[in-house]
Amino acid sequence: MPAAPRQKACIACADAKRKCNKQLPECQRCLDRDVDCLYPQPKRRRTEPFAQTEELHVLQNSTEANDLGSLNFGAWGGSRAPDLDIPLPEETIANIPTLWAPVAGPSAQEFMLQSSNISSTPCPWFLQDETWVMQHSNQEPDCVDDVQLEPFIRAVEEMLQSWVRNGHNSFIHPRLFEKGMPTCLQDAFTTLAAYTDRTPAVKEIILQIAEERSIALARQSPPTASGAQGIRAHLARAQALFVYEFIRLFDGSVRLRASAEQQLPTLRRWVTQMWQAVKGYRGEDGLLACNPLHWTANECDREKDEASLELWKLWILTESVRRTHVIIDTIANVYQTMTKGWTECVGAVMFTARCGLWQAESAVKWSELSRAKPTLLVPSLQPEPLIAQYAAEEFDDFVKMFWRFIVGTDKIQNWIDRSIKTNRT
Repeated sequence: MPAAPRQKACIACADAKRKCNKQLPECQRCLDRDVDCLYPQPKRRRTEPFAQTEELHVLQNSTEANDLGSLNFGAWGGSRAPDLDIPLPEETIANIPTLWAPVAGPSAQEFMLQSSNISSTPCPWFLQDETWVMQHSNQEPDCVDDVQLEPFIRAVEEMLQSWVRNGHNSFIHPRLFEKGMPTCLQDAFTTLAAYTDRTPAVKEIILQIAEERSIALARQSPPTASGAQGIRAHLARAQALFVYEFIRLFDGSVRLRASAEQQLPTLRRWVTQMWQAVKGYRGEDGLLACNPLHWTANECDREKDEASLELWKLWILTESVRRTHVIIDTIANVYQTMTKGWTECVGAVMFTARCGLWQAESAVKWSELSRAKPTLLVPSLQPEPLIAQYAAEEFDDFVKMFWRFIVGTDKIQNWIDRSIKTNRT
């Protein structure tokens, strides 16, 4: 009879190279430090142990032998796409595990039907309790060969490029900080802008600034404000730290990468705190609290109606939280998969997939789109039922980009081509 596997140290203690008492469900060190305590999942036994050992040996050697490359933000000013040189060996891509496999919670189609009726709900459709449920997997995921990591990193790089060039992107809405960007995010923006236009002579100086600012940011006390102001503060600091992490993880410097790895647990913890701050919020500190039971269609028809404008801005804030969570969590998982060969399932969020809602330039336009068709507030990791039911043009480009990473480029491209062909006939 095979011996029972020994309990390994938790991830936080292992990363910090500290002794772990391996207490379940949380070790004492994590409890004392008030951090999330996660244990690595035991490896599943294979029917062909020799083949598995051989593949693991190839994976480890190829990962160690290849540097993650250097981000070429200098090409952002040109018309062509930036040259992100991140060499990924074929063995790595061929053995990437599915990062999540959610099995709990309502299906995408079931919840989409519930969220489409704005006027009958006691609170806005995007604030309902069901929309904040994190979906987890209780089984070890299988290995797949169609998940590509480099294209997703390139896509996030292009989003950061858009933020520097246009002041917004697919997870930072142009109206999100219209009353003033928090100082921590201002510092991250200027650092990224300087890194974008860097020359070889000043590159090390800019990287030093990025490292020192990220360390200073991590030492700041957590936000104390409540309501929308507190949510915005949590969101801003998570986005700011993510900018520093993205630069340092993928710049190519071994020293900077090691420094950024030490802050990954902090970034994950901040994202969790951001999520906790928003999921219980119901607009209590705004106009929504005055008459929360009367979100009728007529109220959304008046352009100058303050409640309609408040509703739209609140959606912008909460949807920015959802999308930021998706981006940060996925990049952290991608990096850990590239370097360790596995990553922990921390749960999947829901986001708004309906095309046009994120791009709406007024509360009236947003309200009209919300009422005209289902808003498609759906689980981010359950695209298959929606792909089978809806045409590709009904979905936001951000959503389609993310789903390319989840189900593969070929499946999404076939869906798009099929939708175009259907519209022509």
